[in-house]
Amino acid sequence: MKRLIYVLAILSLVIMVSGCTTSTDEWSTNNTYTGNGVTFDYPGTWNISSDSGMDDISGATSGAAVEGSDAWFGFATIDVSSLSTEQRDSLKTTLTQTYNNMNLTTEKAITVDGVSATLLSSPEQSSSGIYSNVAFWVKDDKVYIAAYTSTNEGTETFERILGSFKTT
Repeated sequence: MKRLIYVLAILSLVIMVSGCTTSTDEWSTNNTYTGNGVTFDYPGTWNISSDSGMDDISGATSGAAVEGSDAWFGFATIDVSSLSTEQRDSLKTTLTQTYNNMNLTTEKAITVDGVSATLLSSPEQSSSGIYSNVAFWVKDDKVYIAAYTSTNEGTETFERILGSFKTT
């Protein structure tokens, strides 16, 4: 019986050790972006992008982007202080419909900077091998639109960045 326990203990140890692999965790260190009225954390292996990538959004007043080897995150803001509550609600519907037409059809409710946000994702890769995601929310008379693209499926990195997103 002692021998069986000893053999099982050795086998368990071998199995646990064989499951350990060395990998580079892009979040092992973080960088923090501060500017354009916001702050957010992003993986330490990423860099600030020279192109915000969000310049083509009509009415966008500010934005920035960061990127890694296989992913990109960017945001833009639009001033909506002159819009009524009904117009703001209509804007959310319009944004959802627009992004659904772009095959961003998986919808999820999340919280960003203490307010309710909508996260839309593409269930499939584009022809160039990219998964696309977008989130939008309204805070302090601004609409925030954040986009995330990656060659990897899933929204974990996007949601982690958005979880650290704060207006300043």
